Amino acid sequence: MLTSTHLLFSKFKAQEFEQICQLLCSVFDTTPAELEKLYQDIDSTFDQPGWPLHFTSRDFFVSASDVFRSVYQKSPVIAVDLPSLMELDDGRTDKPTIAIIGQDSKNNGDYEQLVVGTPYGLHHKGSRERLKRTKLYFEMIQVLLELGYRVYLTDLLKIWVCNPERRYVGIGLPEADRQRFLNLIKPELAVVQPLAVVTWGKVAGNAVDQLQLGIKHLNFIHPSGAAGGAWKKLIGESPTDANKLAYWRKKIVQELGK
Repeated sequence: MLTSTHLLFSKFKAQEFEQICQLLCSVFDTTPAELEKLYQDIDSTFDQPGWPLHFTSRDFFVSASDVFRSVYQKSPVIAVDLPSLMELDDGRTDKPTIAIIGQDSKNNGDYEQLVVGTPYGLHHKGSRERLKRTKLYFEMIQVLLELGYRVYLTDLLKIWVCNPERRYVGIGLPEADRQRFLNLIKPELAVVQPLAVVTWGKVAGNAVDQLQLGIKHLNFIHPSGAAGGAWKKLIGESPTDANKLAYWRKKIVQELGK
């Protein structure tokens, strides 16, 4: 397995970072300076054990709906995932990009401030190396890294608001807010220019299809244990993480021609 010392985390090219910040500032009440500080803070704990947390004010996001703003303030936890980038620290600056697009963020804590993270929580050493589910996600991403790609990770909906009346269950964003985030995907991808977009599961896959990105779309069964039956039918053997990973590696090589 690769170690974090072999990885570059969210080391965007200067122009890419500037453009990504501009896009994020169009949906969040923030500034490029604050975003740069948040990325630096997250990067500073990349090698720390466990799951170090990062926070910002809840004013980071302002809903277009007055009614939802009240719900938002009552929510026990709100989480935001900032787009991230992973690549091998091998001196190459011309790697092609693959984008992985997830559904949204999530956090099961209880915090007054907004929790800031990245898709799949892979800025956490604990998520990359200890938590079974996210460890598999990271191992799948490693396949892409080892094939010479850099991997851009982003969410369709970059904020998750816990329902004040149902702990650990998200509450849907108002349609106007959803569209603000969905309208961000095409411009984001235009910045990093991926050769292909990967989604895991039907929800993210169908949403990406509806966006009509005009980019090769590889939609896989979700790696989580909940999709074990579908995986067993697909690969014809026990849906262990090792078997899922072997199938993923084979299909990625076939689809991307590496």
